[in-house]
Amino acid sequence: MTTIPRILTIQDMSSIGRCSLTVMLPIISALQCQAVPLATAVLSNHLEYPYFEIVDLSDHLTAFMDCWEKNNIDFNAIVSGFLASPEQIHLVEEAINRFGKDKMVIVDPAMADDGRLYSIYTPEMVKAMRHLISRAYIVKPNYTEACFLLDKPYSTNPISNDELQDMCRKLHQLGPELVIMTSVPSETHATIAVYEGTIDKVSTYSIPLIPVKATGTGDIFTSVLSGAIMRGYSVHEAAQLAMNFTTKSIQTTVDTVKSMKHGIAFELVLPELTKLSK
Repeated sequence: MTTIPRILTIQDMSSIGRCSLTVMLPIISALQCQAVPLATAVLSNHLEYPYFEIVDLSDHLTAFMDCWEKNNIDFNAIVSGFLASPEQIHLVEEAINRFGKDKMVIVDPAMADDGRLYSIYTPEMVKAMRHLISRAYIVKPNYTEACFLLDKPYSTNPISNDELQDMCRKLHQLGPELVIMTSVPSETHATIAVYEGTIDKVSTYSIPLIPVKATGTGDIFTSVLSGAIMRGYSVHEAAQLAMNFTTKSIQTTVDTVKSMKHGIAFELVLPELTKLSK
């Protein structure tokens, strides 16, 4: 019998915009894992559009988890993404308490970009996110989010390897075993860092930068990372796969769709993930 890893992914579902669950579900599935959504909210489209409608599902999430426990349902991994309130952050902690013992827990603290917090985020939520990442085995912030988590001033200036290692070390000291940081400052390359806390080592990987503004890149990266790890790839292999797939998805969108209005057209390169095996 073939075992298919079951990944619980907790975040919102935006019908338009290619982000959060509408990215997670197809990518994790393409990597031959079962993606189980726990939707914190349903939105007509993501918040970069001038208008949106939202249905908050926070009050229903505990009942969902109760039902899963009664049905003896469990998970091989838990992945969290964008969370819209302190209550939702606490609900992810509840899910970890119930289903995350001795399991892979990956937290993407999706709360900021380009040096600023998302408009919905408050200092209270940043504090709650610091607590949540203490429960993770892997934390995957972008550079902006890392700065907010560490209460460090943001700058676009390139940082030295020693500075990068120090940031990763401090994130590790908050609780997670592994740190994968994206969007490390560089004028010419998309650079990620993989930090292993047990050996205090940071490794960096880079690919030429595509100079466009695109939403949903972090969700695509986290989806590939999560699925690849659960299929048996090492964290270094999974991080590089995620970086390469995200970059190729952006380039393909630029070349064929020629617009980022509705997000990154990752569907055009999704077949590449179905060919991977481990």
